[in-house]
Amino acid sequence: MRRRPVLRGGDLQKSIIDLAHTHSWKCAHFTAVQDIRGVWRTPAKADGKGFLDLVLVRERLIMAEIKGDGDRLKPEQEQWIEWLTAAGVENYVWHPAEWFDGTIDRILK
Repeated sequence: MRRRPVLRGGDLQKSIIDLAHTHSWKCAHFTAVQDIRGVWRTPAKADGKGFLDLVLVRERLIMAEIKGDGDRLKPEQEQWIEWLTAAGVENYVWHPAEWFDGTIDRILK
């Protein structure tokens, strides 16, 4: 049996954005930057720590956290997912498995 390739989170995210654009979604992603101490951070104010990776809008709003092979949710990401779910926002945690089995494509069609 052939194993699927390992897919890093950044590569998965780029593929999802490309797919979303082919289905006419507008996408927002806020990129991490390296500070003067060499620490990578995503600039966010107020309660932004752990905010999900992608915001997608078409006839509905989707928020998604993207995790590559071996990546795990952080507690602050889990909290955002709980808040979004309680507010009725459609949200997902997408892994390479959902990319390869077509789940993400079905959701974005």
